[in-house]
Formats: sequence, structure tokens, C-alpha cells
Amino acid sequence: QCVYVYLLVADSADKKISFAIPNFNRFSTEMEPLLVTLALLAAVIALVYKYLTWHHGVFKQLGLAGPKPNIFLGNFPSAITGKQPLVYDVDEIYSKYKKTHRVIGVFLTRNPQILILDPELAQDVLVKNFSKFRGNVAANWIYDRKADKLAAQSPFFTSDDSWKTKRAEVVTGLSQNKLNSAFPILKGCAAKLSKYLEARTDQGNAVIETKNLGFCFTSNVLGEFLWGIETNTLAKPDEPNIYLQTQTKWLQFIFNSMNTYFKLLPLPWLRPFAQKRLFSDETNRFFSQLTKDALELRAKDVNSQSRVDFLNHLRQLQEKKGLTHDDMVGHILTTMLDGFETSATALFHTLFYLAHHPEYQDKLRAEILENLEEDGFVSYQKLCNLPYLDQCVNETIRLITVVSFYARICTEPTELDVGDGHIIPIRVGDVVSVPIFSYHHNPDYFPKPFEFYPERFNNGEHLDLMKRGIFMPFGCGPRICAGMHFAMVEVKTCLVEIFKSYRVKCCAKTVPETLPASPTFIMGVDGEFWLEYEKL
Repeated sequence: QCVYVYLLVADSADKKISFAIPNFNRFSTEMEPLLVTLALLAAVIALVYKYLTWHHGVFKQLGLAGPKPNIFLGNFPSAITGKQPLVYDVDEIYSKYKKTHRVIGVFLTRNPQILILDPELAQDVLVKNFSKFRGNVAANWIYDRKADKLAAQSPFFTSDDSWKTKRAEVVTGLSQNKLNSAFPILKGCAAKLSKYLEARTDQGNAVIETKNLGFCFTSNVLGEFLWGIETNTLAKPDEPNIYLQTQTKWLQFIFNSMNTYFKLLPLPWLRPFAQKRLFSDETNRFFSQLTKDALELRAKDVNSQSRVDFLNHLRQLQEKKGLTHDDMVGHILTTMLDGFETSATALFHTLFYLAHHPEYQDKLRAEILENLEEDGFVSYQKLCNLPYLDQCVNETIRLITVVSFYARICTEPTELDVGDGHIIPIRVGDVVSVPIFSYHHNPDYFPKPFEFYPERFNNGEHLDLMKRGIFMPFGCGPRICAGMHFAMVEVKTCLVEIFKSYRVKCCAKTVPETLPASPTFIMGVDGEFWLEYEKL
């Protein structure tokens, strides 16, 4: 009331209106700073509110439905709060609208995105109309491309047209022919794994933490295939290993940087004061020096120059195209990103699910034993085409969905037909998201979606589902995962080696089957995987 009287008096001064307020001059002098402060605070709040909500009406203008966003958190609060994996926020919205809409408008914090609910329309974006959606949102995770030069070498973190060249330089070293020639390297790593398991089981110590075992295997394969070096991760999996520790530190830094990026989406100007790099300088120096040392050894060893591996592929590219040292290290780290944690996650989850379902494990073992060659291995050609092995791996990567969603940036103006004659314009810079995890767990496509059931992929069913845009664990279209074939061969080689000689069983320390969670950005069942290995 005092403030109201004060304002009324001030407003009416020219009309000679006055009020009998004791000591009014002192009152007005004392209140004026407070009123100015309150006015400024109100102005700041209004500006912040306007900043956070100014484009909340953009989807109404386009005629798109969607959930009402929280002013600060948008529609996916877990991106900020970490209360649950972000994909579950997405899936709740997907489940609400999937029956009635092909696309909806959503907000990742304050950033608008078009969420594609219809897999057929997702195919249009990722494949048929790809030329209009060449940009990848993951490129925004890099704050300074000059400072983060090794991360910037990855086509996954690139949106401009240079991604084509970078991707081609990686993919040609991971072709089916190259992998077939390099298959002895993977067989050698499998033999080392078998030797370790035999030593453990002979000692009566057959209960093994299998997540660590999976990382040791993929780490060993990458050491041999990328640098031609023995990392000893399989010789002593239970002991500290500088190479494996650095790989783990490298990935953790990436996940922390991504987490920082998401948390600062509402306030992007704070990024210069937060973790700006995607790859840490410390691990960059380690892998750069490792590559330099490996190249020097390769140049001195005449016999190893004919070795078919990724390092020699890069040496050939260097001669043909003049790759710099940073180019080579960048391509190696790109391949490691595909072949380390994601491959290990698919590997140890397949072991985990098959331990919980011995009937499926027995069926897989029978297929493996029927196809062993005289040397005790399955040939590369057969490995790539064993139907039930395919089913088990595909069901695992469907269930956990390692990469749970894709986001593309519009690079040329275009339109989306959202049904019923409704066509919406898409402008350059608009973001379109595809909720892969939700497709993979939609009961209309996959009955009882959270159950492990390899038979759902009988008779090459996954090929039809891929064509329809329903099953895309590696993405699809021109930006499909560059290391897809390498990752699958890596996982399958290890599974064959284990199941041909061992029965993998649950034990007292085995965690139950639960919903996939995400302590990082890689989906999967949380906790350690203690499994018992019984030698056959």
C-alpha cells in the first residue's frame, strides 16, 4: 500500500494532490532505491523469461502438436537433471503421440526440434531426402574445432561436406575385403582370450567379471588392428594396463564433455567457462605418440609392411593423398570410437542375456560347432552369415540400443509431408530427431519389447525391418556407422570363441535382467556382470 501511495503521489505531483503521510520526504528517499532495484529485477526476469520462451509458439505456427515444455528444462528434463536416461523422457512422449501423429514439436531445453514418430518418415530424412539433412548435431559438441583438431577429424563430429572425404578414408580401411584379410588378427586375439579363460577355469576360478573382459578383448583387438602392437590386456585382464586405462579415460572425458554440453544448452554463453574440449589434450598426446612410434616401427620392419591392418591402410593413404599425422591419428580415434566401448557393450550384453537364457545359448552353440573349420575357428565368410548368431547379436543391440537417437540438421530448405495433406516447411538450421530407442521398444513392432527373444529376427526379419526404418542400430543412409562391419566381426569372433568351449552361466553375483540404463551415453544394464564359465 505504501508503494502504491508513493507512486500515486509521484504521478499526481503536477495536479497538486497530496496525502498526509508523516515524514513523506524521508519515506520517498528511502524507498526509491528499493523500487529501482525491484524494477530492474522485474526487467531481468522478464528478459530471461522471454529468452527461454520466445520460440515456444513456433510449432503452433506450423500446425504441429506437441507437449508443453518446461520453461527451463524443455520436454526432456533428464538432459539437465540426470534423473533417468534421456531416452526414457523421449519414449514417454513418443508413446503418447505415436498413434495419432507422424511428427511432433518438442524442446531440448529451449531448443526446438521436430521429433519423427513414423519410421517411414525417418527413412525419408535419413536416406531418401538425405541431401537436405546432411548436418549432424554431434558436430556441435565440439566447441573449438582448431583446438579440438583430432575430434574434428571424425566424420561423426562433422557437419560440413568434409565429412564425406573423412568418412571415405575410414570406411575403405574397414571394408569387407580388408576385414577378411585382417581376420587372422582377430583370430589371434580370440586365441589369447581362450588361453586366459582356460587358465582361470583350470584354477577353479571360473566366476569372471565380464564387462571388464569385454573391454579387454576389444582393447586388444584395437591395439593389434590399429597400431599393430600387443597391449597385453588379455594376458593379465585383472591387472592395471596403461593402454586400457588411457582408452577408458579418453571415453570418460568425451562423456563428461557431452554431459556439459547438454546441461549448458539453456545458457550456451557459459561454455567458454566449462569443459570446452571433446577429446582431452592428455589422451591426444598419448595416442599421437603411440601412432608415431608404431609408424616408425612399421617403416623399419620390412616384413610388417605387407600386414593388412588399419595402420598400413593409413600409410597407403598418406602416400596417395598426403595425410598429415593429425589426419592419421584422427582416423584411428574415429575407428576406436566405433570399436571399443560400443562393441564391448554389445559383446558383454550378449553374453549376459544368453547366460540368463541357456536354451538360446545351447541353440547358438550347436550352430557354432556345426560350422567350425579344421583350425577350430569359423571362417570369416561363415562368421558373417551364421543366422542364429546374427539373431542373438541383433536382439542384443535392439534391446539395449547403444546409440539411442539420431539428430540431423537441415542444410537446404525442404518440406515434410506429415499426413492428411499437411506439409510443413523445414528451414536451414532446423533440427530433426529420430528416436531409435523408441522404435526398437515399440510393442507394435516388437511384442514384449523388453524381453530377450532372438527368434523375433528369424529368416532375416531384421533386413525387412531395416528397410522400413524400424530397426536401425547403426543408423541408416549415407551417415550409417562407418565401423559397423568391424564392430560386428569383433563381437561375433569373441562370441564364437567363448561358446564353442564354454557354457556361460548365471551365478550368485549375477545381476538380474533389468531395463537398460545409462551411466554414460551408452545404453545398457547397469552394474558389474559376474558370470560363471564352465569348460565343456
